[in-house]
Amino acid sequence: MTLAALATYCIALAIAVAIPGPGVMALIGTALGGGLKRAMPMIVGIALGDATWLTMAVLGLAAISEIYADAFTVIRYLGVAYLLYLAYKFWTNSSELKAEEGASKRSSFASLLNGYLITMGNPKPMLFYLALVPVILDLSAFGPREFAVVIPSTFCVLLIVLTPYALLASGAREWLKSSHVYKIMNRTAAALIGTAAIVIGLRAH
Repeated sequence: MTLAALATYCIALAIAVAIPGPGVMALIGTALGGGLKRAMPMIVGIALGDATWLTMAVLGLAAISEIYADAFTVIRYLGVAYLLYLAYKFWTNSSELKAEEGASKRSSFASLLNGYLITMGNPKPMLFYLALVPVILDLSAFGPREFAVVIPSTFCVLLIVLTPYALLASGAREWLKSSHVYKIMNRTAAALIGTAAIVIGLRAH
């Protein structure tokens, strides 16, 4: 794999990730409601999902993903259900105290798993890795050395592109908190997360 091919892959991935979609909306909503403590594990989960799709593309599992389409549908709706649950919790939190208590009950692992389920059930990364990556990279020449380069590169791109979204939303959260409009913040987070759930749930395979 040449440096030019790796750079092309990273640029294409960065553009695909930067375009706001259900994953970005869910991330912003999570950062608004729970701050960086909840958002960063979610980014890691999203990156793990991307790494899974990349691995599937490299191993030529596009056909298998079609065969087991029902399994991916189940994964997608598990993610949708959890997002709707989070939206409900944020919407019903009417005070700063309740919001902080609710956030503390949601572990970092839950946020990570949510990010992973969103990515695995979202057609956008699925199409990128199974349709576009084979065009960008020579997957027939992939081996352990290429994996050792592309997987960390994927994580780096996801962190670089998504962290600013989380930082901005977390900053807005602190401003809203200091302005005593915590209820508005929770409702905004709930709306973003709920919209992400609806988009993922209604989007075609």
